[in-house]
Amino acid sequence: MIIKAIQFRINGFYTQPFAFGGEEGVDKFDKNIRYRGSLQNYLIDTGKDVILVDTGLPLNAPEEVPDENSMAYTGENKKDYISALHDLGYKEE
Repeated sequence: MIIKAIQFRINGFYTQPFAFGGEEGVDKFDKNIRYRGSLQNYLIDTGKDVILVDTGLPLNAPEEVPDENSMAYTGENKKDYISALHDLGYKEE
């Protein structure tokens, strides 16, 4: 079995409350701490089947425009999901 990341957005971030779930209340975290992140989804190749885990955003989804209050930013478009899938050697069908 092989697990691969299908990365199609880069240079994103997640704030501390978002990254840690904020279960203790957002006021317990520093919203100014941002962790680097990106949007990637996963492909599991069992050798017999290929399973896509979270196929991401619609093809024409606009890029987000983060501001100082954004808790999550999935990043700028690196490529579309299908192109990222092709780069790993897989076809959409």
